[in-house]
Amino acid sequence: MFLKLLSVEWTRLWRRALLWVTLGIVALYIGLSLSNFYQTNQTNLLDGTLKTPGVSFDLANSLDQLLIAVPFLIIIAGNQMGNDYTQRTNQHWLMRAPRPSSLLAKFTLLILLTLVIHFLTMGVGWAVGFYYKVYVYHVPNVDNVNWIAALAAPFYMTLVNLPYIALTLALTVGLRSTFVSIIVGLGYTQFLDFIFAGLFHGASWTKWLFTNLHFSASFLLNWIGDRVPELPSNILAPTPALVAAAAYTLILLTLAVWLYRRQDVGG
Repeated sequence: MFLKLLSVEWTRLWRRALLWVTLGIVALYIGLSLSNFYQTNQTNLLDGTLKTPGVSFDLANSLDQLLIAVPFLIIIAGNQMGNDYTQRTNQHWLMRAPRPSSLLAKFTLLILLTLVIHFLTMGVGWAVGFYYKVYVYHVPNVDNVNWIAALAAPFYMTLVNLPYIALTLALTVGLRSTFVSIIVGLGYTQFLDFIFAGLFHGASWTKWLFTNLHFSASFLLNWIGDRVPELPSNILAPTPALVAAAAYTLILLTLAVWLYRRQDVGG
């Protein structure tokens, strides 16, 4: 039944313009951002003042900018869960499947979507870098890529995005409103999180904020180019950050399931 639910959730998501708009905006932003680097530094790259970066730069730099995808993931998660309340589809499915299965199918789909976004980003970064290196600067360079690290990157960067998704699901279940849950989710993750990090910069507890966990994990992207990063003192090391992201996700997802199981969805 779980796979059936997952298939239905995919069909619902696939038919929504929001999915394709998200993928399009992410691909366009990453492509233009990387293209801007090569165009802005064209003179220095051509005369050798600036060394032409390798493929590892294209991949890591593209993934490093994916905080832009977080608002879209929050909106999609809120819509995917909230539409069950507005369209009353949860009444239909909950007669045939346990409530945790229904919610976890949505969460699984959102994990897969996040992975797709990260792999898409790597593909766009590689394509843009390949174009400029081969057709503009005529210096193809793939020697500096650690492909194992490159393949691992979408998975650990997906992990630090999961607390955003779990938080939105918990908010949507608790508030029973797509609009309100998205506003609250965006308000916290896109404003309060940054405000707290700025106002209390250097405080030990700010290391555990969602944004700083994402920032900590992004230092692992240096391994794509076999570089050992030097971590600032105000953030966690990547491993504790990944563990914290997993713990946040588990806690928030458990809360969402607990709230969902207690709800009367018949009214």
